[in-house]
Amino acid sequence: MEQPHVTVVIAAYNAMPYLTRCVDSVLGQSLAPEAVEVVAVDDGSTDGTGAELDRFARLHPERVRVVHQENSGGPAAPRNTGIGLARGRYVFFLDADDYLGPEALERMAAMADENGSDVVVGKLVGVGGRTPPTSMFRRDQPDADLYSSRVFWVLNPMKLFRRDLIERHGLRFPEDLTTGEDQIFVTRAYLHAAKISVLASYDCVYYVLRDDGGNLTTTVRNAPRPGGGSAGTFAAMLTLVAEHTPAGPRRDHLFTRLFQVNLQRALRGVRREHERDPERSRRMFAALHEPVARWYSEPAMARVPAIVRLQGELVRRGLYEETVAVVRYVRERRLALDARKGRKPVRWLAPADVTVENGRVFAHYPYFRDSRLGLPDDVFDVTHQVGARSFVRPRSVTVAQDRRDTRVLSVRGRRRTRLPAVALELTATRASDGRTVTAALPAPEPADGTGSTGSTGAQGGQGAGGAFTARIRVPQPGTWHLALRIAGSSTPELPLQTVRVESANPAHALRAWLGRSGRVARPAS
Repeated sequence: MEQPHVTVVIAAYNAMPYLTRCVDSVLGQSLAPEAVEVVAVDDGSTDGTGAELDRFARLHPERVRVVHQENSGGPAAPRNTGIGLARGRYVFFLDADDYLGPEALERMAAMADENGSDVVVGKLVGVGGRTPPTSMFRRDQPDADLYSSRVFWVLNPMKLFRRDLIERHGLRFPEDLTTGEDQIFVTRAYLHAAKISVLASYDCVYYVLRDDGGNLTTTVRNAPRPGGGSAGTFAAMLTLVAEHTPAGPRRDHLFTRLFQVNLQRALRGVRREHERDPERSRRMFAALHEPVARWYSEPAMARVPAIVRLQGELVRRGLYEETVAVVRYVRERRLALDARKGRKPVRWLAPADVTVENGRVFAHYPYFRDSRLGLPDDVFDVTHQVGARSFVRPRSVTVAQDRRDTRVLSVRGRRRTRLPAVALELTATRASDGRTVTAALPAPEPADGTGSTGSTGAQGGQGAGGAFTARIRVPQPGTWHLALRIAGSSTPELPLQTVRVESANPAHALRAWLGRSGRVARPAS
C-alpha cells in the first residue's frame, strides 16, 4: 500500500457524540482519500466510543485502523500507541472532542513540504466558549523562530509533526504525568525541530469545550501518580529547556512563558491542596521551590506581570505560607473584578491601590514594603503594565473647545470605579515644536471628591460616580495633541484627540462666537 501523506492519531475516551464529527472531519479532508489515514485508539471507553470507531473502520477499512486498550488514565498512552502504528510522512494529533477545517491537512502539509518544516502550527478556533491562544496566529510564518516568536505559547499537540522527527529523537508522551504530558512532547519537538511554521491564514482546528466538561486533555480520571500534576510538569519543563538552551536571551524567552503560565497553574494546585491536604500541598510546593531556586532568571521574571513576579520570588525563597496567601489573594481579587474567575493565567491584576514614585508605579499587592520579608520594590513594579487607560474608560472620554476662548480645552470622562483612583495628568503637546503643558487631575477624595487646582493655566476636578472633568489652556495657536497619563509616571500616555487652535486672542474668538449666534459683536476695548 502506498504511504499516506498524513496519519491522524485520535486518542478517544468516552467521546460520544463529539467523536463522530471529529472522524468525519478527517475523512472529509480535501487531500486525496489515500493520502490520509486515521489511527484511532479507544482508551477503555464505556459510552459507545469503541463501537462508533469500529463502525468507521468497517465503512473505511483502507483508511481507518482502530485499537482498543484498557483505560490508561490519560491521553499519553493512547497517543503513544498511535505513534507506533503511524505510517504517514506526517503525524497529526487530534483530540476526539475537536475537529478539522476541510482543507486543514492539505494546507499544513503543503506548508511543511514547501518550507521543509518539522512542525506546522495551524490556527486554532474556539468552539462552545473554549478560548485558544491567539498571539501566534496574527500572520503566516514559514519560519517561526522559537526564541523570538510566540509559538512556545501554544503547546497543545494538535499540530502537524514530521514523523521522521518523532522517530529520530524517540519522541513520546510521558505516561508518568497526569497532566501536561502534551507540553513535554511538544517542547521536545520544538527544541529538536529544524524549522517551525505557523499557518494563521486558515482555520485549521476547531477547539471544542464539551458541554459535560469531559474534554480528554482537561480531565484527570485516575488518582494522581508520583511526580504528576502541574508541579511535576513545571519542574520537568524548566529542566528540559535549561538542558537544551544555554543561559541567555534565548532561554529567558522560553522561561518567560514557563513562569507566567506554568508556574501559576502549579501554584493554583498548591493552594487547592492546602485546603484539603496541607502535607501534600507542602510537598508540591517543595517540588516547585527546587527548580525555581535553581533556574531563576531575573531577565525572564522582569518580563512577567508583577503579581507573577511576586509569586516567583516567594517560591524562590521557599516561603510556603506567604505563597499560598498570595495565590489565594489572586483568586479572590480576580473574582472581585470578574476577570474570567481565575481560569486564565494572570496578565494584569488590578490592585486595590498603587503608589507612584519617581516615575514608577507600584502595586499594593500582599507584602508590599513589608519590613519582615524585605521584598524589593521591583517585584511590585507595574510601570510597564499600566497606563491611564487602566484607570479610565477610554470610550467615555470627550474633548471640547471653549466657545469663548478657543485656547481652553475641556476633557470629560469616567474612571474605572473598580480600580484605584490614581492621580492623572492631562497633557497638551504642540505638533510643531513639542511644547507641552499639563493639567493636574487629582485622585478623588475617599468620600465625595473635590476639585483642585493643578499647574499654572490648568484645572482638574472629580465628580460623583467616577466622572471627571479636566480643563487645560494652551498658550498659543497650533495643532495640539491631547493625552492622559498617570501623574508623575513614565508610562505610555493614553492619546485622546488632536485639536486645532485657530486663534490665541480670546476677543477674536468671542466675536466669532457672537457672530455665529446672530449677535452683533462689539469691538474690543
